Amino acid sequence: MKEITRRLYTRPVMLGIVFLAGVGLVFALFITSKSNAAQSTFIQHGDDEFETTANGETYHNFAASPVPANFFGPGSNQYTGVVPVEGVPINLAVSDVDTVIHRNQDVWTPGTTTLTMTGLNLKSINPITVTYTGGGSEAWNVRVNLSDTKASTGSMTIGSGGTFDSSLKVWPKFTFTRVSDGLTKVLDTGGSGLTASSMTQEQSLVTVIEPGPAPTATVAPAPCRATAINDTTITSKSFTSAAATTGCAPVNLTSTGSPWGICNGGGFCIPRPITEQELLASHNASPKGTKKQQQAAAE
Repeated sequence: MKEITRRLYTRPVMLGIVFLAGVGLVFALFITSKSNAAQSTFIQHGDDEFETTANGETYHNFAASPVPANFFGPGSNQYTGVVPVEGVPINLAVSDVDTVIHRNQDVWTPGTTTLTMTGLNLKSINPITVTYTGGGSEAWNVRVNLSDTKASTGSMTIGSGGTFDSSLKVWPKFTFTRVSDGLTKVLDTGGSGLTASSMTQEQSLVTVIEPGPAPTATVAPAPCRATAINDTTITSKSFTSAAATTGCAPVNLTSTGSPWGICNGGGFCIPRPITEQELLASHNASPKGTKKQQQAAAE
């Protein structure tokens, strides 16, 4: 009887212990899940605004997709140089912001949103030098804006630990202005690689430049296709989605492990300069207000 009684009482006690352990495990998981949920931050869609200082860390390297020969004029050589650039305020009356990237979706961290670059206004720190076959050279200033024909888009993954990764495919438009007389030529990399060169009123219609099929990257970098215009009227063919898959390459800007934090009034803030770069381009952008802070520190 003693042995039987012991067995009858032992089984319920053991079952009770197992039940309590299970309850404790579920409770612990609930607390852990609740703690992890509390770490998530809501970030509303919106704009990230930046200023590009003249520190030489932002540049475009035309070696990836050279400006073709004869673009600047008959006999001009391919341009493959590096062009350091700085920001020009989009609206000086409001701020010194020259670059705007829009986060398209709300995010609970960790989470991902698509990006659209909606503002870009840069200029060369110094004029570039264009050379000609047989000798001679010219100085040209360069402006960099967004393509008129193709959107610059990408994505951003924002982590709970205060860092984010981003990738942005930028289609820039380059406006070249000759220092000597103000002649301008425009290269829009998003327009199926088409380049519209804007001539002065005194110049006549120039020849359309249509290089042959692009060589593979292992042979040589492919020049952008170029189409000239007469005065200010574009004579190039219309842009199509099919043609947009060829021509100049975009600038693929990537950033890994960049910091973010909560702004004073709430929201998403990047507390220090963010560098997005690839092998042949770099955009070292600082938060809004950086230039004024630098000016105040210098005074």
